[in-house]
Amino acid sequence: MPVLILGIVQIVLIVLIIILEITSLGLSTYSATGAGIWCSIAFIPAAISTVLLVKYWARSRVRASRVLIAQIILLVFTFILIGIIGSYVSSNSITNSIIYTAYYRTDNKLTTKYQVKIVHVQAKSSESAPSLSRISPSAHLTDLDAVNSNSTSELLRNREKQLNHSSSFSRIAPETDPLKTKTEMPKENLVNTKKQFPLTLGSTLGIIAGVLGLAAVVMSTYVLVINSMTTIAATSSTTMMTLRWNSTAITIAGVGTVGVSANQFNYPFGMALDSSNALYISDLNNSRVQLWASNAWTGTTVAGQANGTSGTGSSYLNKAAGFAMDTSSNIYITDMYNSRIQYWTSGASTGVTVIGNGSCGNLTNQLCYPYNVIRDSSTGNIYVADTVNQRVVRYLPGASSGTVVAGGNGQGFNNYQLNYPIGLYYDSSTNSLVIANAGANNIVRWVIGASNWTLLAGSQNGTIGATSTLLYYPVCATFDLYGNMYVADTYNHRIQFFASGSQTGTTIAGVAGTQGSNSTLLKFPYTLILDNNLNMYVADSANQRIQNFLRY
Repeated sequence: MPVLILGIVQIVLIVLIIILEITSLGLSTYSATGAGIWCSIAFIPAAISTVLLVKYWARSRVRASRVLIAQIILLVFTFILIGIIGSYVSSNSITNSIIYTAYYRTDNKLTTKYQVKIVHVQAKSSESAPSLSRISPSAHLTDLDAVNSNSTSELLRNREKQLNHSSSFSRIAPETDPLKTKTEMPKENLVNTKKQFPLTLGSTLGIIAGVLGLAAVVMSTYVLVINSMTTIAATSSTTMMTLRWNSTAITIAGVGTVGVSANQFNYPFGMALDSSNALYISDLNNSRVQLWASNAWTGTTVAGQANGTSGTGSSYLNKAAGFAMDTSSNIYITDMYNSRIQYWTSGASTGVTVIGNGSCGNLTNQLCYPYNVIRDSSTGNIYVADTVNQRVVRYLPGASSGTVVAGGNGQGFNNYQLNYPIGLYYDSSTNSLVIANAGANNIVRWVIGASNWTLLAGSQNGTIGATSTLLYYPVCATFDLYGNMYVADTYNHRIQFFASGSQTGTTIAGVAGTQGSNSTLLKFPYTLILDNNLNMYVADSANQRIQNFLRY
């Protein structure tokens, strides 16, 4: 019975190991690591059960020395193999380091490659692999079946008779084998009888366990080799992800002429995409916000007046600049000339003033020609680029008075001042604001609570330029998931790409210093946004259109 139980336990554990290892080949790296750990855990009881199985099995008809040698060879082979491969793999801890760099083709088209170096250490896994099918039985060992059916005294008497009356060849095979018939082993042919493997229940389980054990060793070796090769490849080289955009844009909104019709703009400014990829566009000089469904030829007014009429009432806007949109498509719009922030719920025909009192001022409950607004979705805090007051003000949910979190020290080029801040981006990972400091021709980062900014792009002292390190009145800055920055370099009529941590930009849309209306040129681009596939939407403001530069 112990042989049966231990044999079943061993087979189940080895099958589990094989299943886990096969499964690990199709899992992600983290899951494969977990599978490897479980393989290692499962190996321990499998090895113990193997040793115990051998111990009980050896008492039957198999020479213990041969069984142990076979088991030890397989176990040692497995451990050596895992030791060799695993020692290399385990020389690195489980890491996930990502390195991003950018480089450029000679034809000046950007080819940005994020070099992703991922090293995952697979947990060591090994299995016992008993192979006992070639081990011969021995007549010197007591038959466990006989033990179960005879008393001790009877066994002693039978053993004494066997020793007294057996021939010189009687020790080659046991006198009685319950699994062999008389025709298989006639007494008169004992001398010529070949050694037979005892097909007991225990030996049958042993054969199965041996085959499965060998399969486990092969699978373990395969998994470890594959993982080792993957780790080496990831260590010696990098996995490349290419970011590049078609230099020829597709016009997806606007017809290129000024107007108030549903298919026209008068300086499109802010943009946002909803979950259905419908595009919301603030039409600055038409004092309205337009909704363009995907592939639509015309827009629908969702805030302000469809005919472009400006005013101070709750259903009017006066110079609709930047805006923020929540997940329900409700919008917070900077009503610039009314020096207020209006809140329009989705489908509403009127707005509600949530910040400002309609007149220009510098108190904490006042604004003066604000250009932009953003909202932190996790906290509900609102940040307003109070442009003429040279500051950024934070408003808590429901509050009408705010707190100055950047600037407020007058217009200037010092690192504690702002100079016509327009574009805003909130970086939750650093609790900081990235500000398009347009009048200073730079992009700066201002950590909430800090007293000054640090330079991200452009000139420290406000120098104007069209080189790779200079900007000219940048109005917007945004980021992708990898920390790369995209800047609307408005007066240089181009979009600049800055790899994460770099202050050297590359033009990915438009041509520096050249304005135009064809599909490769821009004219005073005010803002840009990215969709989930990093396709780029640019408000080509002076060309009265929205351009889409597709990533490929």
